[in-house]
Amino acid sequence: MNRKGISIKYLFLIFILSSVAMAQYQQVKIGQISDKYKDQLSQKQLYNLIQEIKKQFENQLGYSVFEYSKSGLPIDVLYVNESQKRKILKRYEEQMVSIQKQIEQLDTVIADEKSFLNQNDEPLNDEAKRLNKSVEDLNNYIAKTNPTISSISKEQYQAIKQKVAIQQSNIENAKKIFDEKRTRHNRDLRELNRMISRHNALIRKYNSLVVRIESLSESIVEVKGKAIGKNITKVKTYSQAGKKIVQQESYSEMEKIEIYGFDGNMNQLKAILAHEIAHLVGINHIEKKGALMNPILQSNQINKMELTQDDIKAFNNVFASAPPK
Repeated sequence: MNRKGISIKYLFLIFILSSVAMAQYQQVKIGQISDKYKDQLSQKQLYNLIQEIKKQFENQLGYSVFEYSKSGLPIDVLYVNESQKRKILKRYEEQMVSIQKQIEQLDTVIADEKSFLNQNDEPLNDEAKRLNKSVEDLNNYIAKTNPTISSISKEQYQAIKQKVAIQQSNIENAKKIFDEKRTRHNRDLRELNRMISRHNALIRKYNSLVVRIESLSESIVEVKGKAIGKNITKVKTYSQAGKKIVQQESYSEMEKIEIYGFDGNMNQLKAILAHEIAHLVGINHIEKKGALMNPILQSNQINKMELTQDDIKAFNNVFASAPPK
């Protein structure tokens, strides 16, 4: 039976209303850390992660793009309740575990019952053959003695009659025992068939849950972090050569970083945090496998957070016109 792994895709989300990435050296600080994580994540641990990311960026880029400051933009680590879809998914997974146990239990019971019935089949068939042979032998005996009835003595007739009665009684008793065994055997066979039907129904239900889980998993995109900002539009009006000039300037003003659903994995938190800090300074998503700025959290970044060549190129392109500090 197939047990396919699920995987939930974790999606980073940047909430910047401007479509143009604008480089901006940023300062950050530690904001809220949910009480839910008081035993898992301290301010010192979060501060150390931020410093590790800063050092990694500087070593690979050759310049600094952010720093830690008490007046910086806050980094909040928040607790978010499970979504309804995730609750449903969890319930489906629990049902699958329960059904899998039932299937495994039935596998054992069905195998034992089949073995038992197979062992009883041959003795029962042999008993049926012996019973039929007894009936056949008695019928042959009656057929053989019938022509002699008129020529034998009364004592001989009574002896034959008594022998036939005894044989008939033996056959009837043997048939009664056989019928009881056959009834039990058929009852056990029907029970086995019911177990097999239940087993097949459980497999169908299990496979149905697999399909539902796959479908639901594909529809769940869990946001692990956001770099939150707003779009600012400024309009300047001035006169030039007697004409009124209206100039519009739009830019993004970043406000904070929010991290959601911390599960105690510090390496994962570091990768998520580095990704969101990069958004904070103006780096957009890039569709390159393994890159820190890939919209899907990459396993290699969890194992070891570092900028790929594609990430470095994205930083250099954005900061080319804005000399970093």
